[in-house]
Amino acid sequence: MNDHVAYSPGKDDLYFPCKNAQFFASGSPTSHAALCVEMARLAYCRADDFSFNQARIKSELARVNFDVAGFFESRRNQGRGTHCLLAMRQDRELAVAAFRGTDKDDPTDLADDLDALPVAWDRGGKVHDGFARALAEVRVSVEQALQSIQCCVLFTGHSLGAALATLMASVKTPDALYTFGSPLVGDSDFVATLQNVQNYRYVDCCDIVTRVPPEAFGYRHLGKPHYIAQDRSIRFDPGDDFIRKDRVEAFLEYPIKYHAWHKDNVGVRELADHAPVNYVSAVTAAEPPA
Repeated sequence: MNDHVAYSPGKDDLYFPCKNAQFFASGSPTSHAALCVEMARLAYCRADDFSFNQARIKSELARVNFDVAGFFESRRNQGRGTHCLLAMRQDRELAVAAFRGTDKDDPTDLADDLDALPVAWDRGGKVHDGFARALAEVRVSVEQALQSIQCCVLFTGHSLGAALATLMASVKTPDALYTFGSPLVGDSDFVATLQNVQNYRYVDCCDIVTRVPPEAFGYRHLGKPHYIAQDRSIRFDPGDDFIRKDRVEAFLEYPIKYHAWHKDNVGVRELADHAPVNYVSAVTAAEPPA
């Protein structure tokens, strides 16, 4: 049981992931999963114009012996659109490419999320049109930057960022892919293009984003889930029956335990479980996956 693991129902933690964030609170992460979940949250740090808050990101990374190797941002009006940061550990033996998830105040992100028409992907299969268009804004520059890196490379992201990291893994194979709260990205033929990718897909209990677009539209997930249960423990592929039962219990528990009626809290667990901080707290408290 991991009931001691922190859980936040707060709206700020869902909609403004960096507002109250204490990044790398326990120091340098002890696993790639713990590193990537924090990098995925750090990618949300932005200035007032939607561009990266470069000063804060550099400062936070320096605390855990990483440097910025590149910021990649689309050229839409006022910094809107796709964002990816590339960080390199100071010993030059590990790099992480982290894609920003949906910014609720950026209408271009929301439009990308909603454009779920499956379209042909150049590496095989069909993928979510909005995600493909979003990646296209930075794909060439990210791919060029990665070509010069010879060390271990991890891709990561949360929400929309997870989808973009998954697409990028089809373009250039990383040493591992870590996704948190990822929507479904493509069909079974697309998933087959990633069969050689070492993949860790984290799903937080009731998180509704991990169930869209629906499989009825032809979408399939990559790999089995690392499922964060109601008690905040992490179980690898516990099975559909366990997940259904656990989600029902979590759904029923949430309104009373987490005061869903409070104006500062998210009204339903399906959204609260998507907050980046809830992935951070559970993953950093867990043992590294086998």
